[in-house]
Amino acid sequence: MAKQVAIHGSKPQPLPRASQKYPSGRNCEHPDCTTKLSTYNKRSKCWAHADMKVPRLRGRKPAAGSA
Repeated sequence: MAKQVAIHGSKPQPLPRASQKYPSGRNCEHPDCTTKLSTYNKRSKCWAHADMKVPRLRGRKPAAGSA
């Protein structure tokens, strides 16, 4: 006789929240740039003209003027 194995499952979970969308048809606001922005891009400039943001990977944020 074959060995019986129990099958375990889980309840169906709700779908994740939808990503936020921004108006379609937007262009980069930098002069002479015709790059069309994605509806998921919240910035007003394309990647080439956006200000660089450096993430803080660990530790505390340094106090102003201490560095």
